Amino acid sequence: MAKHPALPKFGLAIDWETSGYSIPHYAEKHQGISFGAVIFNIETFEEVESIYCEVKFDDSKYLWDDGAEKVHGISREHLKAKGVSQQEAALLLGGLVLKWIGTDKVVLLGHRVYFDEAFTNQLMATAEMSFTYDPIRIDSAGISLAFLYMTRSDMIFETMGYPARGAHNALDDIQMTIGTIRTLKQFLLQGLNSSV
Repeated sequence: MAKHPALPKFGLAIDWETSGYSIPHYAEKHQGISFGAVIFNIETFEEVESIYCEVKFDDSKYLWDDGAEKVHGISREHLKAKGVSQQEAALLLGGLVLKWIGTDKVVLLGHRVYFDEAFTNQLMATAEMSFTYDPIRIDSAGISLAFLYMTRSDMIFETMGYPARGAHNALDDIQMTIGTIRTLKQFLLQGLNSSV
């Protein structure tokens, strides 16, 4: 029997609030303005370390959609007063990944993870940095479609027992995303164990 290759121990879960997005290139015209990032144990989906960061908005390069602001409630004035530069934010995120994952490939987790990957790449490029991603992504939208027959995060979180959201907060959202996957895994394992 072939030996199973070594599996990664930690992954990066990330959620972005943004100034808007474009299709098909989500981060082409808009900027990521806040993120919540969590290093998690891939076997248990338990949180290891987390950070939250707000990023100053660069109106010389990016568009701002009022509709996006209504979702997250973060204003340009707030970011000007409280945000850090894109380069500072990239170093913060890069340091977190380096601490737990090193230079190995990053297993990325998110809700519609390709969206968050696009804004993560945008951020890291400002500091001339990048992550090498593992080909495996963990997307809670796909998992929830398979197990709950729903994909909207509000519906998923409420189904899993979380309180209804007001303004979206990137760290809260990614922690609920990981919690959803952790709970679904526990249900699956309980079902498998009870059938043995």
